[in-house]
Formats: sequence, C-alpha cells, structure tokens
Amino acid sequence: MAMWNPWRGCKKCSDGCLYCYIHKGDAKRGVDTSIIEKTKDFAKPIEHLKNGNYKMKSGIVYTCFSTDFLIEEADAWRPECWKMIKERKDCTFLFLTKRIDRFMDCIPDDWDD
Repeated sequence: MAMWNPWRGCKKCSDGCLYCYIHKGDAKRGVDTSIIEKTKDFAKPIEHLKNGNYKMKSGIVYTCFSTDFLIEEADAWRPECWKMIKERKDCTFLFLTKRIDRFMDCIPDDWDD
C-alpha cells in the first residue's frame, strides 16, 4: 500500500463535507485547508531508485487523501498526474471524491486506450 498526495488542501462543496477528515486533521495540525498547493511528493509515482526501479511499490496507491483529486484548483496539475497514472500500469490508483460530477470533464482524452 502506498500513499500519494500530489497536492493538499480542499474547499467544502456539499453537505457530505460536514464531517470531512481532511478539515479535522488539518485543524489539529494548525494547517489552513483552504490553501490548495502542490506537494513535494507530486512526482512520487515515477521517482526511481538508483537501480532504476520505481521507489513506489506496485499495488494500490491511495491518492489524494489530503484533498480531492477532482478539485477545480488542481485542474492545471491533473493532466500530469494522469500521465503518471498511465505510466504506472502496475498500480491501482484509488481516490475518493465529493466532485464526481466533474469526473468526465477531468479524465484525459485517451482514457479508454
């Protein structure tokens, strides 16, 4: 199991956000959840070890568990994430979202390749 948070921060968008763990966790750490920014782990899925193997192991990758993968503020960064996801065919990227209505607008043109 691996975690990948290419960006962090979120904005509440529905009643389903009322008990969101992201806001509660950030509040405990004194982090302003409303600031949406890329993280140092942005390229984590495609980073390599000295021997050429990927640093991130194959398997399930829990994605954006400190944000929402489909948040509007990340639209400019998401295409690069889709490329990394496509490269890592050995991984299954799992994300939760409250913005599923944006999914079809956010997937890449080559999604069904």
